[in-house]
Amino acid sequence: MQLEGNAASAKKRFYNRVRRTCLLHNIDIEYDGVPKMYAGVELKIDGDIIYGQYADDCKPLNINWQSIHECLLEFGFTGGVK
Repeated sequence: MQLEGNAASAKKRFYNRVRRTCLLHNIDIEYDGVPKMYAGVELKIDGDIIYGQYADDCKPLNINWQSIHECLLEFGFTGGVK
């Protein structure tokens, strides 16, 4: 899946959309690892994982926020766009 427009600005735009949608629907974003070296990211509702993205190797995960945003839309979690 390719990010639209400038990669950095598109990544930030979709991160903000995911963050706002998660705040609106009480979804927790949990990271596995330390900043700049995340091995995974999970979205949870009441402790149940609804979506997860994990690194395949020892390199840090490049989180695809556009993919997460589209997955949330498929699950019916809308809103959060400012």
